Amino acid sequence: MRKMLEKLSKRIATAIKKADPDGPGSVEVLTYSIGIKLNWYSGLILTILFGWIVGEVLNSLLAFFSFVVLRKFSGGLHFKSLTVCAIFSAALFAAIPLIHLGHDGTLLLTAISAVIVLCIAPRKSEDLNPSGLDPYLKWISLVIVFSNFLIQSPVIALSFTAQTVLLLPLWKGGEQR
Repeated sequence: MRKMLEKLSKRIATAIKKADPDGPGSVEVLTYSIGIKLNWYSGLILTILFGWIVGEVLNSLLAFFSFVVLRKFSGGLHFKSLTVCAIFSAALFAAIPLIHLGHDGTLLLTAISAVIVLCIAPRKSEDLNPSGLDPYLKWISLVIVFSNFLIQSPVIALSFTAQTVLLLPLWKGGEQR
């Protein structure tokens, strides 16, 4: 079960290549890009499901999207298994709205997240798609975190904190710059 999404993406990529052997990309490249999409959609669907189970669909989705937006620019640690990533992340996003955080806690976690982003972001595990935004990723990430000083959402503060913990060089899996 740990590699379910990887196996499915490989099966889809193989079928695509079999149907169009001269098409762009190797089976490996197709498997990778299909795996990323399957992981994203699986995470979204599981977040909705788990959020529905705990009665917090909208706040679970808020946790999901705030995490994803910050992660897009700040990078961070990756699970070795896409399946484990989707399940763990969805459970986290559904649990975040269940944590009651006061105004001071929201501001404190947002400030801690901002400091981590300022000191560490971006943390990329791979540089597959360099772009003109690369020199600004830290500052974009910081603006995203600072936005919660205006919004003051406990869900967003907890989601940003979860994402910034994945920037810390505590585990292997994401390389600093």
